[in-house]
Amino acid sequence: MRQIRTTGSETRDEATAAAFGVDAFDHDAARRDGWIISDCGKYRDDAPRIELQKFDDPEQGPPKFRDDREAWSHVVARARAGSVLHMRALDLVDRRERFAIEAAFGPW
Repeated sequence: MRQIRTTGSETRDEATAAAFGVDAFDHDAARRDGWIISDCGKYRDDAPRIELQKFDDPEQGPPKFRDDREAWSHVVARARAGSVLHMRALDLVDRRERFAIEAAFGPW
């Protein structure tokens, strides 16, 4: 069975990784915390594009974070503190997004 690396210290088989898919993620909890996991389609090479972004909703007032990097910092800090929601979010982002977040804030 093919293994998928999800974080700096964890691997999962494909079936387990699928259980943590974008559809099964608690998007409401993420929005309440000020950020979202967004399925942005695919890159030119057909790889999935899943990003962690700040949540903007004018109906709920100003966003909690100024930009996506501030949301990344928050999610990484909470994941390091053991939050399952935040760890799952970081498991879901695509490889390119993960590299960008790790380059900015280190591994979680």
